[in-house]
Amino acid sequence: MLRKLMTVLMFIATPLAFAGSLDLSVNNNAAELQFDTSAVGNSKGNSDIHVGVLYNSSSMNILADAGLLVKGEGDTGFIIALGAKALAGEIKNYEPGTTLNVTALAIGGEVKYVFPAARQLSAALYYFGAPQIVTFGDANRADQWGVNLDYEVAHETKIYVEYRESDFGVKSTGETATLDNGAYVGVRLAF
Repeated sequence: MLRKLMTVLMFIATPLAFAGSLDLSVNNNAAELQFDTSAVGNSKGNSDIHVGVLYNSSSMNILADAGLLVKGEGDTGFIIALGAKALAGEIKNYEPGTTLNVTALAIGGEVKYVFPAARQLSAALYYFGAPQIVTFGDANRADQWGVNLDYEVAHETKIYVEYRESDFGVKSTGETATLDNGAYVGVRLAF
């Protein structure tokens, strides 16, 4: 009986040990919503799990992603993270009237620098790539990268500007199809 009670309590208490953040970024044509969670009691844990979705209204492209990043932090101001993510999307009208279904398991990472003189300010560069062996559907490779600058305006509340791009190699033509690219502004709220 005690063992069953402890199991139930563990399932109830486990979500309470997670910290998370909600991230919304937009530009004139697209919006992305991301949810990140850390398995440590604060948002500065060393591993983050995220899920997100991006929609571009001008091209009607959509991209969903989920992944895991493991971070290492030193005294130099640099934070390095490595991880993997699953990408699944639709690219509309690559050729008129067509829809490409693309899926990939990408690996990559992020390098972030927190400025010592202004700890609220940081800059980051990230890249995730997937070769042909782990790319499926109408794609034969995937690349996702971005660069951003963020500023903490209040405790655990950041605003940022970012340029990002998500590209997939098209299996039938060997060319590159861009699912989304452009500059974004966003807000990240931690809780």
